[in-house]
Amino acid sequence: MRVKDAVNKILWTVKERKELEKYRLIITDRINPRGYIEVPFTIIARVDNNYIYITNDDEINVIPIHRVIRIVKNHETVYDRLK
Repeated sequence: MRVKDAVNKILWTVKERKELEKYRLIITDRINPRGYIEVPFTIIARVDNNYIYITNDDEINVIPIHRVIRIVKNHETVYDRLK
């Protein structure tokens, strides 16, 4: 399954915001000392073949889809790019 498909599946099947808050994207970040950051699904505006668009306050930020390492729900891996 592609990253886009995994993200869309969660966004389209999880109806309640409270349930969506349990999901996080883990993306690589060379600036962060841990090497990655967690992005909550509640701020994802949309996804296409190349990018994930997230909303922060009034601006939209773009994350290249190749930066996604995994998707977790309550600290359990739901999708892992490497597997």
